[in-house]
Amino acid sequence: MRTSHGSIQGGGATWYNQGRSAAYQKRCRLPRRSSPQQLAARPYDARVQTIEIHSAALGVAKRLFVYLPPDLPPGARAPSVYFLRGHEREWINPAEDQSRDGANVIDAYLRLRAAGRLGPLILVFPGLASDDNTVPSVLVNMRAPQLANGAPGIGSGRFADYFFDELIPYVDAHFPTMGAGRARGLIGFSLGGFMAAKAAAERPDLFASAGAYDGTFLYAADRGRRVRAADSVIRNPMFDAAFGVPRDTRFIAHSSPANLIVRGDVAALARVTWLIGYGPERHEPWQANFYRGEHLVACLAARGLANALPHQQFGAGDHTWRTADTFAELTLPLHEQALRAAALEQG
Repeated sequence: MRTSHGSIQGGGATWYNQGRSAAYQKRCRLPRRSSPQQLAARPYDARVQTIEIHSAALGVAKRLFVYLPPDLPPGARAPSVYFLRGHEREWINPAEDQSRDGANVIDAYLRLRAAGRLGPLILVFPGLASDDNTVPSVLVNMRAPQLANGAPGIGSGRFADYFFDELIPYVDAHFPTMGAGRARGLIGFSLGGFMAAKAAAERPDLFASAGAYDGTFLYAADRGRRVRAADSVIRNPMFDAAFGVPRDTRFIAHSSPANLIVRGDVAALARVTWLIGYGPERHEPWQANFYRGEHLVACLAARGLANALPHQQFGAGDHTWRTADTFAELTLPLHEQALRAAALEQG
């Protein structure tokens, strides 16, 4: 696995599901389209380092951004938090939608640091979609990567192998993280919420906390053996590469966070601090994933697992990056508590 460092001025100018119907885009909560000129005009955030990993699993190069706290003392280590959505730029691009008003999640982190509410954390922003952001991986080893129709950055489609076996070890080897153990957290928005909950439910040995705002969760059925086949999200053509055509519903059930929680090792899942939030019911269906969030919280409760958020429903929340950043600002101190406790476990 070869790696290189550099800078990025643009890229990823095409959004998920370009050319799909407006109904599909709304149903899956897709971000706004921006022109290539808008995205190429300036770096997303000069405070991050840009990393390129030449993945053996995928057979292509993938980028990630890493924010290393400048006040981390020499020789010191810090927990890491992985921010998931699709393209690596989304959590740090102030212009990702019109709600952010020139800020991003790093600014939310720095407000917490300035207020003395948070210690140093290493923030990681991986790319887990095609490079043009039209084909989401949903953090699976894709069933039919050839159906990505040549979208750049898909390669073999083995995104789960890339994330768990290459990206995380790379970050731990090249940055002053806590290394081995569970001192890692996850925060995801929309499809990133799906991926964050999936990663923690699938590998609770790697993560001490998992947060999701307005996650695009699928509905578990038949005691976690199946997913609701009529779910319009599953039928969305942008998941052709990930889930196959016709849909491999057994594979989808094995990859869905709700199903993984229902059927997983409850003792292992209980070691994860779960932080699940979503917009209000009145904002369904286009500006909140209220019912999907309620379903995931119900799956946790059925296993005796608590949602550690002080309130899971954001009354004024909507499906925008402003609210996603607010969710991150609310939950980062709770992540840090879990991560510090996990670090003490490993000595």
